[in-house]
Amino acid sequence: MYKGLRYSISIILLGAIQIFASGQIDPVNNVKTRDVNKAIQYEDAGDYHKAIDAFKEIINESPGFVEGYLHLGICYLNLNNSADTAVVYLEKGFAQLGPEDSFSDLGIDLQLTLAKSYQVIMQTDKALDVYEYIRKNVDSSNTDLFEMIEKEMNMCENAKIFLQNPIDITITNLGKKINSKYDDHSPLVSVFEDLVIFTSRREDLKLSKHEDGQYPEKIYTAQFDGEWDTASSLKHFFKNPEHESALSLSADGNELFIYRNDDEGKSIYVSRMVNGEWQEPEKLPYPINTPADETHASLSADKSTLFFVSNREGGYGGTDIYMVKKNTDGSWGQVHNLGPVVNTKYDEETAMIHPDGTTLYFASEGHNSMGRLDVFFTQMRADSTWEAPVNLGYPINTPDDDFFFIPTLDKSKAYYASARFNDNYGGSDIYKVEFDDAFEGELAIIEGEVNDKKVLEEGSLRIMVTRQSDNELVGDYRPNQESGKYLMFLETGQEYNIQEKQGEKDLRASVIDVTPQMAYKETEAPVYSFEEIRMEPPLVQMIAGKDFKQESKQIEEQIILEMQNVKNVDYYTVQILALKRKPVFAFIYFKGLNKDDIQSYKCSDGYTRYVYGVYNNKEESIKARAELLKLGRFNDSFVRPIADIEILKLN
Repeated sequence: MYKGLRYSISIILLGAIQIFASGQIDPVNNVKTRDVNKAIQYEDAGDYHKAIDAFKEIINESPGFVEGYLHLGICYLNLNNSADTAVVYLEKGFAQLGPEDSFSDLGIDLQLTLAKSYQVIMQTDKALDVYEYIRKNVDSSNTDLFEMIEKEMNMCENAKIFLQNPIDITITNLGKKINSKYDDHSPLVSVFEDLVIFTSRREDLKLSKHEDGQYPEKIYTAQFDGEWDTASSLKHFFKNPEHESALSLSADGNELFIYRNDDEGKSIYVSRMVNGEWQEPEKLPYPINTPADETHASLSADKSTLFFVSNREGGYGGTDIYMVKKNTDGSWGQVHNLGPVVNTKYDEETAMIHPDGTTLYFASEGHNSMGRLDVFFTQMRADSTWEAPVNLGYPINTPDDDFFFIPTLDKSKAYYASARFNDNYGGSDIYKVEFDDAFEGELAIIEGEVNDKKVLEEGSLRIMVTRQSDNELVGDYRPNQESGKYLMFLETGQEYNIQEKQGEKDLRASVIDVTPQMAYKETEAPVYSFEEIRMEPPLVQMIAGKDFKQESKQIEEQIILEMQNVKNVDYYTVQILALKRKPVFAFIYFKGLNKDDIQSYKCSDGYTRYVYGVYNNKEESIKARAELLKLGRFNDSFVRPIADIEILKLN
């Protein structure tokens, strides 16, 4: 759920509020207990506009009521883009305290809130001065206070670095057809960027207004066709009058993860798309949901791994990020904490796994945050450990809360909610972030389908994808049980073994070659059919009684023998392929070529290089490459002297 209440006295010292909680009257300022308690009720409910009006009326009648200035500062700090006004009231309040009261509970509360306000408006040096002033003048035995000040000062130092080195981005509001005057947040955008699902607290006839002046969180959606359509509610999810927010959308767009506050606490649900309609959300089972709070979830593109957030016992502090993989039968396995490289003693939130399966975006109050929650990313290594998280920097992150960051497939853009830009319509709005430094597309989207209905009905079907270059399992895809369809997101420039499995039983096998030309680009058809680009497993099948494995070996030996007789002086060739694995012949990839002209070299760097033709000079080889390019499959080919390859050849 979106964090609306960001700052309150309860996070500081609880000093100023206690006078009125006990029902006493301030004899010095003649402030009415009833008026103050009413103002505090507005503040606690998050209706800061009403609280501000109430506290302003109190200090107009009793300008010496210093606590009123503190509350005004906190209320303005919680409003969008109003921290500068908070500074004005906090400075007025602190100026009324004598030297003997500067480090009373009230004086420290005022100074801490003032320092936080300076942080939010990015006057970090002033914030550091205030924190240092408190630290020098209070009793060092107050360890909680000292720990908090140390943390905030570290955040200020981080902020100074990021503010001095901003990243180049363009930020665009998605417009009034998407955003409202209320909080709109948590955008989920499909991999094709033609659909957005988000959470809003906007007015709706079926909902009752909350005490904070907004309506319960509900889920909305809009389509994109040149421009965004007007957002409409996903009415199926309006049965529950309480908060219900969207957490993540599966890469194929068929599973929507939802947050609900149910009888057991904060829990994660999933709704599945069937025949174009979202179904009633189902609560995820134990060990994902527990009696603790589970607040976020994101499913890997192959649907085999769920990343989620929980404050269950045994973590590193606050909310932590966990992961859980599916068992062979499709049930969820053992839960694992991502460990201290990712999780800290503070809160980690909104974990989002990218379709590449290795990049995790999340928000954290720890690491080198520049203030409260910042957005980070980390990469998963081959052994399932994690790289040190990287802060995405300013202006994506600020000294205020920043989270729920959704990158596009090629990572050149992202979608994001914020309340700090001047063009917002009220509350938080949804924005598109475009990075000025262009990203190269690295992933291809490949659509597969299992047509054997009997296999689908038997269940537990998996599509295992292994990269040939290092034999690493990169995908454990789970096809849709009704349609048999699945989407693969694979790194380009690689060949992959594809193995259908049912339980431990191997079914159909194949190979696909994902060329760099297949990288996802918005301007081109982004989805490739697995059937169009797959190859039969090379050298393993008997076709029409012919043993291709034996034939390939004979061809290989013949080629090596012929190449030993080639005088390499002044001869050129066209290199068409280099594979770091046992050399095989991918017959479909070489379709249209004369097999007698295909030659291979086993090289000392571990690669086997495939070349086409032997030419007397460079000009002839350039013409030969031009003919190869007409086939549309050899854009990465290039001309090189045979002598260069001979140097690399194994003896």
